[in-house]
Amino acid sequence: MTGYQDITALEKSVANAGSQLYTMAHKLHAVERSLDQTTMEQMDEMEVMELLESMTEVTNEYQNLRKDIQEVQQLQRDVSTSIRFQMRSMQQTFQMLKKRLATSQEQQKKRRRNELMTPQEH
Repeated sequence: MTGYQDITALEKSVANAGSQLYTMAHKLHAVERSLDQTTMEQMDEMEVMELLESMTEVTNEYQNLRKDIQEVQQLQRDVSTSIRFQMRSMQQTFQMLKKRLATSQEQQKKRRRNELMTPQEH
């Protein structure tokens, strides 16, 4: 995967995790509201089942969110590794070009010295 694709995937995972976190918070708030409005004695069996189902959904959303966060962390590690590799490659290329430039400059200086020392025939 290229660095750009890694970053794009990372952004999508973060957005998905954020969306799941919002959904989870909304469901927890709905459960809390439901509990505040009624006491356990007032709840009928259907309400209890709905509450249990909501809690199961919240648990599942939490597990999905954890999984997404782990994927985001792995993508971050992958992106960091890719960037480090690209940086090393660029540094090596820079050093190679720097040596070539220095060698080329030295050769030009030698040629000029030789031209000045050697009488030219016209």
